[in-house]
Amino acid sequence: MFPSFTGSGRRPRQINLSGRNPNPFAATSASRQSPSSHTSQNTVAHAQAERALRQQERRRPPAATRIQRSWRGHRDRRKTRDDWRREWDAWEEADPTWDKAADSEEISPYRSQADCLRQLILLTHFASPREPTDLDRLKHFSRRYRNCYLHWRTTCPSEVWVFPLFRLGKLSVSMLREMQPHITPSHVEELLELLHTLAGTIPEQMATHSKEYFQVLGDLLEQYQDGPAPQHGQRLSPDGPIVALLRPITARTQDAYEGFASQILCRPALPEATLRLILSEARIEDLALALKNLLSAASSKSLLRTQSSDELMWLAAYFIYLHRFSRPKQEPRSVQGSDAIYLTVFSKLLSHLAVDIRSRIDPPATAAVLDRDDPSSSNEPLRQPLPSFVRHEILTLISQDHVSGLLAQAAASAAQAGDTSAIGVSRASDLAVYALTLLRAFPRRGDEIRMWLYLGSTSKQAKGPELPIPAIKYYFNAASQTSVYRLIREEPGNAIGLLNPRAKRRANTAALPDRDQQWQVIMLFLEVYPIVLKVMDDEEFLTGAASSDPSESWTRQSALPLTQVKNLTLFLKNLAFSMYWNTSEIAGVEEPENKNSIAEYFSGNISAIHDNHADARSSRPQDVDIAGLPGMTISYVKGMVTGLLRMIYERE
Repeated sequence: MFPSFTGSGRRPRQINLSGRNPNPFAATSASRQSPSSHTSQNTVAHAQAERALRQQERRRPPAATRIQRSWRGHRDRRKTRDDWRREWDAWEEADPTWDKAADSEEISPYRSQADCLRQLILLTHFASPREPTDLDRLKHFSRRYRNCYLHWRTTCPSEVWVFPLFRLGKLSVSMLREMQPHITPSHVEELLELLHTLAGTIPEQMATHSKEYFQVLGDLLEQYQDGPAPQHGQRLSPDGPIVALLRPITARTQDAYEGFASQILCRPALPEATLRLILSEARIEDLALALKNLLSAASSKSLLRTQSSDELMWLAAYFIYLHRFSRPKQEPRSVQGSDAIYLTVFSKLLSHLAVDIRSRIDPPATAAVLDRDDPSSSNEPLRQPLPSFVRHEILTLISQDHVSGLLAQAAASAAQAGDTSAIGVSRASDLAVYALTLLRAFPRRGDEIRMWLYLGSTSKQAKGPELPIPAIKYYFNAASQTSVYRLIREEPGNAIGLLNPRAKRRANTAALPDRDQQWQVIMLFLEVYPIVLKVMDDEEFLTGAASSDPSESWTRQSALPLTQVKNLTLFLKNLAFSMYWNTSEIAGVEEPENKNSIAEYFSGNISAIHDNHADARSSRPQDVDIAGLPGMTISYVKGMVTGLLRMIYERE
């Protein structure tokens, strides 16, 4: 009955190598647990902990050695600086005029240039913004050095002075920036005088430190502009050091003007006295070149990425102010060398700020009146109005003399640059971007701007007196010479790749690096030509000639020859056809496949039909900006081209 019965009453021995108690009801005390009761996981964790502990013990002596070495180095350097301070003080105390509170007139200069250089090198080795007493030493040395500067009438006796003086300038900037709680107005006045002197002594070296230099001066300018007025006899204005670094012409002049533009001209509400001083001392050509570099999209320090819209708005206002008043008053239309660069600089600024200008130049009117050319403007939220200075300077751009004179300025700049070609796409592109951005920033005055652009003219030397060329012919000649105009006139399908480079079909459009520039010139002509057709009667339209007769009316002179009108009509038809027929392909959206059969429309399957319509709405093409211009979308250009075609076909 019990086949396993052996006749023994002893329980068989159970051998468990895992170390666990097979009895689930047995209570095991943690304190009485033997090492054999650890699991394999606990054993591995214990070994890892011991390994980490041994690793920590091995790292402790080298770490202690490095800490001791760093501490000994710090202690020895501090001791050496203290020794240098005592040596410097002992040398200065030998002079009977040694007094930290003495006026500059009572402090005698150094006996020799060697003594001055010795004290200068020693001071730049131990002085630190973290030591308040060094500020008094720097103030005292500044007074003695400037007295030496006036006494010897020399700036740098030799090249051995350049690097110590540069270190002195960096030390002064650091003192002004980091010791604000401990600095007094007398210290600020003395350090500003020292920076003024150094900017004229070593301008090339100080220009390499221009960003920190102008940043500190800009902070002081705001601080003392908003704070209490200085006491009698104190000259706390940093205007002198600001313009002192802008006067010299060195290999680092562009660095100085870049630091000035980014750290001073981006600050709000500069004092009028400061602006007048900058206007009298700064060179607008160098400032325009510096801004051109700072606004470049390829630059790592581009202001379009580092500055806010408000700061860029103030920069634009200051630049307009300086450019306006730097030109001769007796010749308001005279062309300066910076006019071409001015168009480039302000085109980038204005195109970046067009939305802000449109919504803030006149907020109540913007909220009440919708822009007919840009319906999306109704969705823009109201913002704070522009400051009065910024608004006044920006509104100076909307004047007939300014807008009509743009073409003459661009043509004269091309002539000064030696451009003998009739039209240059690059130069016409700068003018086009500027004019188109004005139209987008001020849509309510678009017709006025277009009329002023139409009334402008350039001149052409024709074996005798200069004959005026109407602006519309200038725009058309520039547009007709572009590859975009030629390719679209030859084949409508070429417009797909030219309107959107990311489209699949890009026949003959890959080798156009200046595609955006060419489109900008074409868009300017398409904006202005409808104004010409509105003021031109049928007779003037049909009697257009390639050459202009000065005795005829301006409208008749602006009429295009019929052969050019024919080519223009072909270009417009091909462009309009592509934009209407290939809208989805231009926008980069694939046409949704119609999944419904004709039987479903009679079967009453309403849900399937609605789903198909929802898919079609979700894949509806979005507007694409043309030529990198905000607001110049496919829909806008489509309406402009269609309206221009209708106006041409209405002629007899």
